[in-house]
Amino acid sequence: MSSLSLRELLDEPVATVIEREHSILERLIEQCHGRVVLFGAGSLGRRALVELRGIGIEPLCLSDNNPQRWGTSLDGCTVLSPADATSRYGSDSLFIVTIWNAAHWYVETRAQLQGMGCRFISSFSPVYWRFADTFIPFLLNDLPHKVFEDSKRVLAAENLWADRESLDAYRSHVYWYATGDASHLPGRPPENTYFPEQLFSISPEEVVADCGAFDGDTILQMTNLAGSGFGAFYAIEADPLNLEKLDATVGAMPAAIRSKIHICRCAVGAERGRMRFEATGTLDSKFCVEGGVEVDCVPLDDLFSDTPLTMIKMDIEGAEFDALRGAANIIRRDQPVLAICVYHRQCDIWRLPLLAREMLPEHNLYLRPYEGDGFQTVMYAVPPGRAPME
Repeated sequence: MSSLSLRELLDEPVATVIEREHSILERLIEQCHGRVVLFGAGSLGRRALVELRGIGIEPLCLSDNNPQRWGTSLDGCTVLSPADATSRYGSDSLFIVTIWNAAHWYVETRAQLQGMGCRFISSFSPVYWRFADTFIPFLLNDLPHKVFEDSKRVLAAENLWADRESLDAYRSHVYWYATGDASHLPGRPPENTYFPEQLFSISPEEVVADCGAFDGDTILQMTNLAGSGFGAFYAIEADPLNLEKLDATVGAMPAAIRSKIHICRCAVGAERGRMRFEATGTLDSKFCVEGGVEVDCVPLDDLFSDTPLTMIKMDIEGAEFDALRGAANIIRRDQPVLAICVYHRQCDIWRLPLLAREMLPEHNLYLRPYEGDGFQTVMYAVPPGRAPME
């Protein structure tokens, strides 16, 4: 990453950042005399093509790693192979990587393009910022000036991490959010799990509250590691479609495991009530004022007022902050391991660790990105004594 520290980086005036987020796309394109290639011919590439044409910029072509797209046309724009696109345009055109999904790592695509002779490469972030009304806020993507407006908390969270891997991951994400430079994001991890063995081990007495249980994927992760060697597992899920899958997953398990799993058919939040919910039957189910179903929302403090927990996992599509506030009493009471997703909102990567530190001042905090380009980034809070070496 740049030698510029986060403190130096975030010293830029907010007014200057706002001007930059509006103008950086045109500046990058002007440096290449208007010559643009969109690398990625999926839905993001299509939307970027439409938006660029709306301001009078016609890309030279699209390019994609999928051979089935080579030689086709997307809305009148030719799709070339990476070899053809880079041989024709790599020396003097801006290649904008219009790919963003959990299975894509920008650092790999950038290295691929550089290896084929591309000189000018950008992430999709300047496109998102220039056409903010179309693209953002969307999960961790938002305007960079919001990072600068919250710089005190961003810098406070920089000091929370217990190891260098976490600190580097945090800095690289903030740097991306603030500048659009994704070239220093972490690469592929060795595992994708809520139970990283190098941070803590599963106890025979483990009692887990799984907020956002989906179809039972986290249950399977734990039982693949521990079998029936745990105390209890509370699977909390609000989406009726996901609950059908969850019931099927649990029902297929051996009796020794199945007897320890309890399904809670509700959402979790800061306060008790009824909430509109978008039930998609996928990982994207979430609170939504236009949602098609109404579900019960119950604070974890109420759900587990009489049940001690040893671990809380949350992957609840941006509702993590409120759900943690609704669990403040039991978190302070039980001192559990926390495994909390921090990629659903741009600010989550600093505000959720700060909230965890406030509740659990003695825990060690870690950050682990498990999927591509910021997806499935998890903060862990681990109490003293839970690490395997202890």
